[in-house]
Order: sequence, then C-alpha cells, then structure tokens
Amino acid sequence: MPRGIQLTIVCEDILHEVFARAFLYRRGFRRHDLRFEKAPSGKQDAKQCVRERFPTELAALRRYGGAGRGLLCITDSDNLTPVERANTLHECCARQNVAPPAATELVFIFTPKWEIENWLAWLRDGACDETSNAYDKYRNREADIYPLVEHLADMCMAKALNPQPAPPSLLAACSVFAGFQTWVEDSNGGA
Repeated sequence: MPRGIQLTIVCEDILHEVFARAFLYRRGFRRHDLRFEKAPSGKQDAKQCVRERFPTELAALRRYGGAGRGLLCITDSDNLTPVERANTLHECCARQNVAPPAATELVFIFTPKWEIENWLAWLRDGACDETSNAYDKYRNREADIYPLVEHLADMCMAKALNPQPAPPSLLAACSVFAGFQTWVEDSNGGA
C-alpha cells in the first residue's frame, strides 16, 4: 500500500481518469494519493490541453518535488507512434521553457496507440488493431472498464500480458509500469 505518495495524473478525459483510477487503486493507491488534471469537456482539443498542462505540472513537480511525488500523463497517440506522441509533450515543454523529463525523474507517460479503447478491446476480446479507432467508446459506461483494468494491473505486476500478442503500446506501458512500481516500493521503504 503506497504511503506518503502524491501522484498527479494529466489526462484527456473521463475514460482516461477511470482507467488510471482502476489501475492505481488496484496497486494500492487511495483517492487522496491522486490529483487529476483532466481536459475540460468540450472546451478545446483534449490532446492539446494535455500538451499544454504537462509542462506546467512537470515544473510544479520539480518545484515541490520529493521522494513521494510523481507525475503520470495519459494521452492517446492517434495516428502517431507512442514515441512521437511523447515527443510532442517534450516539444511543448521546450516551448514553455521547461526541460523535458529526465530519465531519473518520477514522470511516467502512457500513450495508447490510436486510443485507450484499443487497450480495452484487447483486454475484453484478446485482440485489437492498433491502427483502428473503431472500438467501443464506453460513453456513460466508464465504470464498466474497472474489471478489465484491474486485470491489466495484475498482469503488469506479474510481467505477463496474456493473451499474446499484446498491443505494442500496451507492452510499452507495462514497461513504464515497472519503473513506476519501483518508485512506489522505494517510497515505502522497499515494501
């Protein structure tokens, strides 16, 4: 159970928020350990909002840092690769005169290829096409993803995504999760 941890999550929408909550609650986080910065509904492009908010939250993490503070960003890759989407975040940092995250910082970026619904389709059906955005959107049914995401959290913890092949962007996210889990354990004195 994480203690003394404050994690800020920058994400696009309610589905990303519910995904993060389900994943993090399964890993032992509590509601008061998490602070969400979600794009306002219908105000502007959600990805643009995430790109603008990420450098602000990264600067705040550095200003008010500590062993128990971290930043998680969840943004869909759409037609970019996950690396290209992460690079757009780094470019926004540069435009706001904020150095991009260093490998040693407690910054974690999840970038589902095309959209997070693809990961959910794989979790539900065992297969998905990461070049498609034709999957169930879970509008007004976001709570339905909890069991899927809890199962994903368990698989990431066990380092065994099944069935194979898992979507490449999800494999990459589970790799990021390994560093995330190390941070949580270190923050709790190796627990």
